[in-house]
Amino acid sequence: MIKTFVLFLVALVTVFTGAGPARAAGDEVTLALDWIVNGTHAGYFVAQDKGYYAGNSLAVTIVRGYGSGDTIKRLASGRATFAVADMGALVGARANEDVPVKAIATVYGKAALGMLYLQESGIKGPKDLEGRTLGRSAAGATVLMLPGFLKANGIDRQKMKEVVIDATAFLPMLLSRKVDLVTEQSIHLPRFQKAAEKQGLHVEAMRFSDFGLVAYGNMLMTTDALIKDKPDLVRRFTQATVRGLAYAFENPQEAAAILQKLHREVDPEFSKEELLATRELAWSDEAKANGLGAISREKMTSTRDVVTSALSLKRVIPVEELYTVQFLPPR
Repeated sequence: MIKTFVLFLVALVTVFTGAGPARAAGDEVTLALDWIVNGTHAGYFVAQDKGYYAGNSLAVTIVRGYGSGDTIKRLASGRATFAVADMGALVGARANEDVPVKAIATVYGKAALGMLYLQESGIKGPKDLEGRTLGRSAAGATVLMLPGFLKANGIDRQKMKEVVIDATAFLPMLLSRKVDLVTEQSIHLPRFQKAAEKQGLHVEAMRFSDFGLVAYGNMLMTTDALIKDKPDLVRRFTQATVRGLAYAFENPQEAAAILQKLHREVDPEFSKEELLATRELAWSDEAKANGLGAISREKMTSTRDVVTSALSLKRVIPVEELYTVQFLPPR
């Protein structure tokens, strides 16, 4: 009888306190990713799984993306509270569409945008792209920055054949030699290389930042309105996220396992490789000097100038409109 009464009290407490598997109490926010869930996103799920968000009174829902351009639009329209997206895409959207969005922390200190190609195709550099067949998605940061890369390297786009395909078809199309190269971020190179090796082929990366487009890559972002109206919320989210990223970078095996636990469709072997590639981009010189997530005014100015020139944007954005560092963890 006493045992039954105790169990009843435990159940009652669980209902009214939210203990157990129910969502943690706190401000409900949505984090929109840039693409389908993969190893580059492990840090956000670590922050969720380890209770970093809950510890900062946040109930975070993480949703997949469909390219940085779409993610930024969702953020600006209020369909997400925070976002992970490419900085070049934000510069373009802010200049041409005046989207009220800012970067609040760096994820990739160097952009991973680029193309993956078969070594056996004979491609060695940008000049070899003319006469080739490129498989690309309909949208996304890499597609957005492609004209700038071609312009910077004197490539005539009319001399390339482009096939718009779903990103899930990139790997099979490349390995079957139906395309010579695909628009894909360099962080996914290990996945392509391992699949190619089984067929005796070799995949290499051509990163835009190695050929004239030196710029920030993915950044953590939110809206101007949230920064103004709820700075404490932005601070709590930013600091919990940076903590999650740091833990994932320090413990890649565990982080990959956490990601796979929450998303069974993600291969832990590939996700670990993608996470390690992300770590390399995240721990830039400025991050080593000023902390993970740091944003340099000089580099942001350079990013703006590179993107503005490459995409022939309508206006040059004052750099202050593009980012803020006020929410980063204290050093």
